Amino acid sequence: MTFDDDAPVGDPKRGAIIFKEHCAFCHSLEEKGGHKRGPNLWGLWGRQAGSAPGFKYVQSDEKKGVWGDKTLWQFFTGPHIPGTKMVFKDLKEDKQERADLLTYLKENTGSKKE
Repeated sequence: MTFDDDAPVGDPKRGAIIFKEHCAFCHSLEEKGGHKRGPNLWGLWGRQAGSAPGFKYVQSDEKKGVWGDKTLWQFFTGPHIPGTKMVFKDLKEDKQERADLLTYLKENTGSKKE
């Protein structure tokens, strides 16, 4: 991961557990799946934040930029978006968990990858 020289190699199996525990209640990964409390994450890499078709966003979502390795790595350290009810344990202190979740999402969202 060139965006952070200290980033460990992610384990997608551990990332799946983190996703299930912290993300799956609000987010779907299915290609033609619907939205839950949060937007469906299929096609995440390369997508402008706040632009999943059919999901109603708050204005502050759009300021996150384009989703990719660097933006998600940073987002996991403080993922609350003002104006939403998003509840998520940040992964600021655990680079391994961040790497695991990032790797899992990268492999399971059918996304254009960096």
